[in-house]
Amino acid sequence: MSYISEKVAYLDGLAEGLSIDDSKEGKLLRSIIDVLGSIAEQLEEHDEALDDVNDCVEDLYETLDEDDKDQDGDEDQEFFEIVCPSCGETIYFDEDMLDSKDGLICPCCNEPIEINLVNGNEIEIGDPEDENK
Repeated sequence: MSYISEKVAYLDGLAEGLSIDDSKEGKLLRSIIDVLGSIAEQLEEHDEALDDVNDCVEDLYETLDEDDKDQDGDEDQEFFEIVCPSCGETIYFDEDMLDSKDGLICPCCNEPIEINLVNGNEIEIGDPEDENK
């Protein structure tokens, strides 16, 4: 029982002890105490729900921290920057993206981009065979 619920219970007991009659004022006071009791119950339910949400958020933070620690070994991963020949947007990618079965797709215009790595870290855009035709 929360502090507010205890206070409402005290007011309820106080009203019982005062032998409040069925006058208009007595009915009003009883109704106010009932409403306060309902509010106190709702607050307790919200506090429990908030505690559950806080637990979930803490679990997410822990998971993210673990993921960050797992990815710390990938700091030496090299990223490449190119301008999409179709839409002109600058995009970033790594070598793993080149190995995907779909190749490199621009996230802005969804057009495929032909990329060739030269000397391990230089990039040529387009198919080199197209240049020989």
